[in-house]
Amino acid sequence: MKFLQSGWMICLIGCVTYLGCTLAFLNPAKIQPVQAAEAEGEQTQGHSNEPVLTGPSWDFNNPEVDQIISELRAEKASLQEREKSLRDLETRIKADQKELMTATQTVQRLQAEFDRNVTRVREEETANLKRLAKLYATMTPEGAANVMRLLGDEQLMKILVHMKEVDTAPILELISKKGPDDAKRVADLSERLRLVLYRPSPGGSTK
Repeated sequence: MKFLQSGWMICLIGCVTYLGCTLAFLNPAKIQPVQAAEAEGEQTQGHSNEPVLTGPSWDFNNPEVDQIISELRAEKASLQEREKSLRDLETRIKADQKELMTATQTVQRLQAEFDRNVTRVREEETANLKRLAKLYATMTPEGAANVMRLLGDEQLMKILVHMKEVDTAPILELISKKGPDDAKRVADLSERLRLVLYRPSPGGSTK
């Protein structure tokens, strides 16, 4: 009895009892299926499309979020491309506007030069016609008729406009006596001359 009641014997019996209970409650057959199930679950979870929401935030895997991010990136790239196209179009429009403005200014300058040249030519032509009219007026009616008969109708009309009636009447009379065709020509020139010299003015009076 004293042997069983000794301290080291009591410790030995306690240790043996603890080990026996532990082995009785821990069944290795049950532990292995649990470990296999956990390993299979990890493999299935790694290959499935289900979101992985365990572990650190940088390891999360959500297919819907990835799709949204992909769509946003594609939309951003499309917007950047459209913005670039709009900038290119704006650049071309500005270049076309500048070119059009330059062409318009060139046309206006050429038109102004043309108008000045036309005015100058008309003034010079008027001065020349007045000198010719004065020259024919100083000639004898016979001499002036012989020369003016050879002129074209338009040129002859321009000269007659700048001559006085007392000078043109005898010249036209002599031209009309050259023949029937000349008489008809003088009649037509006289009518045109009348319309030019005596056309109604805006106020209702004649020139």
